[in-house]
Amino acid sequence: MIIVDGRSIIGWFLGGMVLLTAGCADLDIFPAWMPFQGPVSDTMPGVVPPGERIVKIQKLSAEAGSASPEQKRQVSQQLAQSIRDEKDPLIRMEILRALGHYPGPESDAVLKAAIADPDGQVRMAACDAFGKRHDAESVKLLSETLRSDVDADVRLTAALALGETKNPAAVPALGDALNDADPAMQYRAVLALKQVTGKDLGNDVRRWQQYVKGEPIDPPPSMAEQWRHLFF
Repeated sequence: MIIVDGRSIIGWFLGGMVLLTAGCADLDIFPAWMPFQGPVSDTMPGVVPPGERIVKIQKLSAEAGSASPEQKRQVSQQLAQSIRDEKDPLIRMEILRALGHYPGPESDAVLKAAIADPDGQVRMAACDAFGKRHDAESVKLLSETLRSDVDADVRLTAALALGETKNPAAVPALGDALNDADPAMQYRAVLALKQVTGKDLGNDVRRWQQYVKGEPIDPPPSMAEQWRHLFF
């Protein structure tokens, strides 16, 4: 056995273990990251956690319907200011959704910038916000996104948002989407066209293509034809 200053190394070790198990951790002399220090808060003084911020922004969205014009203007300005330096894409998304309920010069400028955000999820949130509006500028921006965005999910969201505008000015862009090779895009365009035109030509893409071009529309398929396409 190795002896150091008259005491064995084993003795020092055992003594240290006894000290730890006897409640030395309660002396609060160890760093907070040590495992025996108990639960440590993940918050910092003066810093609001992301989850709490998102809940507050969602509450603003829910309260938009009962807000006065002046309150809406103030909220729009506050949200527009807060997104300028926001790095978290999830919070940027929630701010954009809220701005969709608070139209105004400040929110319009933010949404226009967000439609070109490098994060696809943020661009989708911008599309959702524009879909809550019915003006020509919103339709124009959504139509451009539908035609040119490199992300298929963003384009699908833009098509859905165009339908929600219920603005007939969206018909040309949705008509182009009918020619997309992706069946999901064709289906989304059909649903949106039903919303903006108020017509129901079924889900036959060809009939909708004829409608958009102003051509005579084929009669709807018979029940027998529908069953034949379903099983063969």
